[in-house]
Amino acid sequence: MDLEGIVTKLDARKQRATYGAVAGIVGGLARGLMNGRPKNHKYSWVVAKTGQRRGWPTGYEKHQIHPDCLWQIYNGPENIIEDPEELITWLKR
Repeated sequence: MDLEGIVTKLDARKQRATYGAVAGIVGGLARGLMNGRPKNHKYSWVVAKTGQRRGWPTGYEKHQIHPDCLWQIYNGPENIIEDPEELITWLKR
């Protein structure tokens, strides 16, 4: 599955996944995974795994984040798929 397919499913099912989990499937480095992509609701489901901004899409303003994703950031901090194997299993469901 490619990046667009994964992001489309994350968006449709309102699920966050880390840059590393997605990069582990599509290849490349987590750090550059979203380079060149717009900062919009659809892509905001791909988020940081660690640090102070855990669960947040990197470099996004609040208005660029899907409202349901923003709700999860504030209320469901652990609802994040963190590894490629877990993401593959989730995508197959």
